[in-house]
Amino acid sequence: MKWTRFNLWGLAIGTVLLATACSPLGPATSSTAPNEYLLGHTGQGEPAAQLKATCPTLLLSAPRSAPGYAGSRMAYIEEPHRIDYFANHRWADSPARMLEPNLMRALEASGLFQAVVRAPTSAKFDLRLDTEVLRLVQVFEPTESHVEVAVRFCLLNKKQQRVLVSEVLEVTEPATERTPYGGVKAANRAVDRLLQQLQQTLRPAVEPLCSD
Repeated sequence: MKWTRFNLWGLAIGTVLLATACSPLGPATSSTAPNEYLLGHTGQGEPAAQLKATCPTLLLSAPRSAPGYAGSRMAYIEEPHRIDYFANHRWADSPARMLEPNLMRALEASGLFQAVVRAPTSAKFDLRLDTEVLRLVQVFEPTESHVEVAVRFCLLNKKQQRVLVSEVLEVTEPATERTPYGGVKAANRAVDRLLQQLQQTLRPAVEPLCSD
């Protein structure tokens, strides 16, 4: 059989398409609008919000993002030390921006504060909570996957100008499906667990500041 330039181009294109279709994460079709997902907090297991007038007021700074997680792209890892992003799946906003309203709900429901306000604000406050999303990624193993979430929290006393709490909270949540949507569901469960841990972490530092 005599191979022409047209035959060779056809063979090359066919090989690329076949390799892409066989990828465990699926083909990246640029003509399809990407699916967008929310990072939510169900608040399961939280007590009813009981703001205490005798407790300090908290200022929640706008959460920051570590390199690699500042945008809305959904990150995944198949090899150590290499981060990739799904082509047809993304978050509705950056993880840090989606985490902020969930943080507000969890902090208000903790019963540790007179009020929780967002920055910027002209309101007076006693404590400030700084937050940085260090990692939100789906990790693919040969037969399963899981989601890793890591967030740094720093609680500062404004009047005393000192750090009361400085912790990195990390949660690993298995995904029930080895798919991007399976990772989304696992990420939401992980956020629930992480915010429960945050309430427990802040309690010993804040409760002594509440008057009887």
